[in-house]
Formats: sequence, structure tokens, C-alpha cells
Amino acid sequence: MHISRAVFKISDIVNHPLRNYIRYEGVRRVSDVPYGEGKFRRMDFYYSPSAAEKAPGGRLPVLLNVHGGGFVCGGKKYRSGFARLFASKGYFVVNADYTLAPKGRFPTGGNDVIMAWNTLELFRERFPLDPDKIIITGDSAGGYWAAAAAAAAFSEEYRLGLGLEETPTAKPLALLTFCAPFNLFKCTEVPTPLGISEDIGDCLFGKAAEAEKYPKELIDITLNVNPDWCPVGMMAAEKDMFAGKQHEDMAAALKNAGVPYSVYVAREKGDMHCTHLYPFKKGSALTINAAERFLNAVVSGQNPVSESE
Repeated sequence: MHISRAVFKISDIVNHPLRNYIRYEGVRRVSDVPYGEGKFRRMDFYYSPSAAEKAPGGRLPVLLNVHGGGFVCGGKKYRSGFARLFASKGYFVVNADYTLAPKGRFPTGGNDVIMAWNTLELFRERFPLDPDKIIITGDSAGGYWAAAAAAAAFSEEYRLGLGLEETPTAKPLALLTFCAPFNLFKCTEVPTPLGISEDIGDCLFGKAAEAEKYPKELIDITLNVNPDWCPVGMMAAEKDMFAGKQHEDMAAALKNAGVPYSVYVAREKGDMHCTHLYPFKKGSALTINAAERFLNAVVSGQNPVSESE
């Protein structure tokens, strides 16, 4: 087993009960809905029937959520707490799995997110979701793949350069990321204990050095930002060993392109990578509240306001 997969697997097992112990009244789950072939291409739906009854036209805005796990591990079940939380707040949450590296090498994860996104229209009649109001969201590695799917929707050059599938005609309402990297080189080339970063690069590209055959524009999503992009919300942490301060590069790109965006940086004691996943932490509540303010703005058609950078 790759060392990176072993480390992230242990993290999933240890952190699962700490992140997903809260249950929310009235939230319904539909498990393992296929969106393609293979064991990875499955998604879970979470929604509140009572919220749907009160929603305009009986349809809820969709959060298409992509889990983290260092590109090599993780799964939708490890984000059930996040899904239930936002379902209780009136969103139709789609927790999507994707093909993990090394089986799914770059850019398979991003293409899987697009595949899941493309299938949601098929469920319009069966479930109270609005496929025309999609917010793509993800944490850590999932945030990168979420951003990749958004980039494909607004840059044909980027999409064709990676050979990604076409995205739906309806553009995403917004992109929301949590402690996400936007440039893979900044993740795979940083020295880490046990060579974890380099091993992730090997998993994604066969060998980390193989990434060099890709033009930097296909690795660094910030280089694909253009004025057509949807609003972007970035929830970051000041002490983030994995994503670092990559949100600053994305914020600069968005600002230069005139794209509305919001940044919240978690700075409470103990706030680190993906701090939003721990319900018992003060920093988690503050981060989730900032994310909710961003979502409320974009769903109501308003521009988000940046909170901290």
C-alpha cells in the first residue's frame, strides 16, 4: 500500500466519529445512487422533505459535495455529518465519491465530478432538487476537484486540454471550497514526513515527475480564472499544512478577473486543515457560519462579501 493511502486511511478511521456524530431531525438519505460504472462512481442524497415543501416550486438548491482525502483516500460516508448539516439548512446535498488515485490518475477525479453533475438532471422528477441551482463544493483534495469541474464549465480550453466531459448547460451558481489547494505542484512538491506529498504525486501521475508533461495551466486552476466565472467562496485555515495559503493566489486571480468572491480564514485556537468538519470546535462553527453567509448571498442573487484574507 502507498504510504499516503495508509496515512489518510488511518485519519479517516480515527476522525470519522469525531466529525459525523450529530444527527439532524427530518433529514432523509438515499444511498449509493450510481452515476457511472465502477464501485467508486456512487453518490448519496441528503435532503429535508419539510424544507422542500416550503421551497419555491418545491425544489431545493443543490450542494454537490466532493470529499477530501489527499486524492488517494476518503469517501462520501466520511462527510455524512457535513451533508446532514446542510440538508437541515434547506439544501439538497449530493455527497459524491470519485475514483481515487492511483486507480484514478489525474484528472479522473475532476471528470468523475462532472459525470455526477451531469446525471442530476435525471433525478429532477424523483427528488426535490433544482439542477439549475448547483453549488459545487469540496474540501481539501475534493476542493481541488470541485474547482476543476467549475473551471471546465467556464473555460473550454481548460476542459479540452484535460479531455474532460462537457459540463451541463446550466452553469454552477457558485463554487465553495474548504481548505482547498488550487495548484497540485504546491501540494506534491512540498517536503513532508515519510515523503507523503511525493507519494501522492506518484499516485496521481504514475510518478510525480510525470506531472511535468502537463502545461502549468492544466495543473494550476488559478490560471484558468476568467470574467465568466461564478462567485467563489473560500474557507481556509491560517495553519494549514496541506493547502497552505493557496486561497491567496485564487483570491488574486478572482480579483483581477472581476469575479465576486469571499474568503474566510479560520484563526481560532486549534484551527487547522479542514477545521470545519469538527462540530465541537468553536472554529468549526465560525467557518460553517461564514460558508452559510456566502451560500445565502449567492442563492438570493447577491454578491458575496469577503470577510477576511
